[in-house]
Amino acid sequence: MANDAEMMLEVEIFDGSGNFTDWTEQVILALRQKGVLDYAESDMRVGMAEEPDKKKFSNTDSKADGLAVAIILHCLSKSHRKRFIRSTAFEVWTELHKLYGVPNTEDLVSNILELFSFRMDPDDKEGRASAVQYSNLLDKINFTAFSSSAMANLMYLASLNKHHDLVRLEFAKKKPNELEFDDIFNAVCALSDAHKKQ
Repeated sequence: MANDAEMMLEVEIFDGSGNFTDWTEQVILALRQKGVLDYAESDMRVGMAEEPDKKKFSNTDSKADGLAVAIILHCLSKSHRKRFIRSTAFEVWTELHKLYGVPNTEDLVSNILELFSFRMDPDDKEGRASAVQYSNLLDKINFTAFSSSAMANLMYLASLNKHHDLVRLEFAKKKPNELEFDDIFNAVCALSDAHKKQ
């Protein structure tokens, strides 16, 4: 099985700091090449949905899932592999997407607004609790997943006041990397002009 994982397409090692979307596309190709992509994208275990701990693989599925896990882990840094040793391919893939997947624009803008308004709790004399809270907020935003221009455009959207909520709602439907400053700015100007005419 290890040999099978090593004979796949060359995939860069993901350590949590690179472009997760590009990495997943490479891993998907490697999983598809070995015929085990379904094991990462679906829970292939058989059993009652109400009792997930009792769900099992057939012998064939168990081997295929093992190969899918080996391929995914082979493409992760050693520090990332440790947390997934006893997981199914679906569990590994799902957890990686939770940790590094790109959230939608609306959630990101909401998280950035929360970051803008973050203040240390006055009762937190040592600063530890506030630091953990702040760190968790940064993890939700995952700055490394975006280009600097995408991040700047997300921050611009987050900075719009309540008079421009319609603009924020309009652009929340786009993917973060599809946002263009000029488009947002023009929409803000158009809405402002419409308000003036009323």
